[in-house]
Amino acid sequence: MRLNHRTLDLSLICDGHWDVVFNQLELGFWELSLPTCTLRSSTSFKKIFGYPVDRVLTYETILGLILPEDLDRVQDDIELTVSNEQGIFHSIYRIRRPDGEIRWLRADAIMSQPDGESLKLVGTTLDITDLKK
Repeated sequence: MRLNHRTLDLSLICDGHWDVVFNQLELGFWELSLPTCTLRSSTSFKKIFGYPVDRVLTYETILGLILPEDLDRVQDDIELTVSNEQGIFHSIYRIRRPDGEIRWLRADAIMSQPDGESLKLVGTTLDITDLKK
């Protein structure tokens, strides 16, 4: 059977299936609504940041975990992406988890605005601490 990728509707796959995939890959998936700064994220994203999977993470909470030395650069990268000065969001930065552990993360995202929806950043986050050592 040959799949036509132009007509494949990934929205038919429920969020639970995506969580299984992202957990297996240890890749955090997230989307940030730009008008409201509302963050939706996968359970693997929460694990990367050291939070229980049943906890709601906010954009403000995530920004608060980024080390102060890296925060301005991350926010600049976001602003450059939102203003279309750079095509994609790409940033490598450090966080301090709630347990005090410092981790290196890589985040990548693109701008998205599906029909009838608000503008958002859609991306992934990967813990690259072991690669940095």
